[in-house]
Amino acid sequence: MKEILNNLNKWQVPVIVLLLLGSIALIWLGLRQPVTVIVDGEPASVKTAALTVSGVLRSAGLVIDPEDKVFPSLNGLVWNQSVVRVTKAREIIIEMPDEILTVKSAELIPSNLLSTLGIELYPGDALLVNGLTIDPDQPLEGEGSIFIQYSPAKQLEVVVGEAVFQLFTNQTTLGAALEDASIDVSSQDWVSEDLSAGIVDGMTVEIRRAKAVTIQTETGSLTGMTAAQTVGEALQDLGFSLQNLDYSIPQEDDSIPEDSIIRIVQVRETLSIVTEEIPYESDYQEDPETPLDQVSVIEQGQNAIFANRERTIFEDGVEVWRSSQEGWQASEAKNGILGYGSKIEIYSEVVDGQTIEYWRKISVYATSYKPCDANGVCYDGTAGGYPLQQGIIAVSPHWYSVPNGLGMADLTVYVPGYGRAIIGDVCGGCSGQYWIDLAYRDENYVPWYHWTTMYFLTPVPQRYIPAIITP
Repeated sequence: MKEILNNLNKWQVPVIVLLLLGSIALIWLGLRQPVTVIVDGEPASVKTAALTVSGVLRSAGLVIDPEDKVFPSLNGLVWNQSVVRVTKAREIIIEMPDEILTVKSAELIPSNLLSTLGIELYPGDALLVNGLTIDPDQPLEGEGSIFIQYSPAKQLEVVVGEAVFQLFTNQTTLGAALEDASIDVSSQDWVSEDLSAGIVDGMTVEIRRAKAVTIQTETGSLTGMTAAQTVGEALQDLGFSLQNLDYSIPQEDDSIPEDSIIRIVQVRETLSIVTEEIPYESDYQEDPETPLDQVSVIEQGQNAIFANRERTIFEDGVEVWRSSQEGWQASEAKNGILGYGSKIEIYSEVVDGQTIEYWRKISVYATSYKPCDANGVCYDGTAGGYPLQQGIIAVSPHWYSVPNGLGMADLTVYVPGYGRAIIGDVCGGCSGQYWIDLAYRDENYVPWYHWTTMYFLTPVPQRYIPAIITP
């Protein structure tokens, strides 16, 4: 190479240098490509020979802060990449219930920004940007600093009868929270908290719906709406007050009855000279000529009659109490004799749309049961060896047993609304009462809690039949 340079003329060296520089310049110009740099939505065109995003941004004179967001990344190549996007970080002030945070970020989605700070949004949370409520999943708009107010929803439990609602709300008062949740409250409803009360996280509110209550008096009745729990509260709500010796049925401290009827008994007192009859007592004996469960008069009794001065109390015009002073006896009492029937007769009756034939019927209080109890304990057997299912009725041991009891075991009966059944089980809790327990399977269970009639179906059993059914 040295020999080649020595052989060159003096003017040939500069020419070669210029040619080399020109070739390099042409190569460099050939490598330059146009790139669009979009900064916060504003595009600018840059022609550069840089091969990386960072080189392109330097060519454009941009200084990138660590919090800025660049796409593609700074180390990414721009060969055949015509667009570089830059989102400049800006100051964001986040106001929370207990503190205020100031961060610098290029994140435009509020929910993503809060997530990076460990704040997860839940239903009912409120998010305001510069005073306006926004969708946390939509990009922020505008320039400059951003003020975000984050208000987490407060949890509110609302109990309405048997229904329980879990609410998450940003409302400041109870009334506004209920309205926002479409839970209507009428002026007659009872609410455990004032509707203007402020919301406290975790608070529980009970709402009792008003229901129609009828007040009955000797002269008429009035029906009104009240959410009261006791009779006294209901009377007060509906503008009734008890006077003097007046009282209510049920009593003032009792709960409102299921039929929502409250009776007001008006009481008055008188003093008079009257006669008083003392009822005679009756003896009973079996009467084979009178049908089962009927009573005949074999010998009429006679009351004892006394004349005296009496103080009398009337309720709704009906005498309920009297007190006597120095009376005399006008006649003596004579006991009567009543017969309890033991004659068996066959009857027919249309029940549940079908004609049944029976030889006895009694009024009973009916409940129902099934194999599994509320604790998950299951028992599928019965005293009579039958599977526990619809069609089996349990009665007290006294009614069921033979021979010391009434001997109802295995008798066929009919109960309106339940159907034909066999007395095949024992109900210990039914003792001492006219009470039966109706069996079901778990899958078809129907609750019973009311009085009904139990018919003893034909044929008449060929065994001892008691003339009187005692509880």
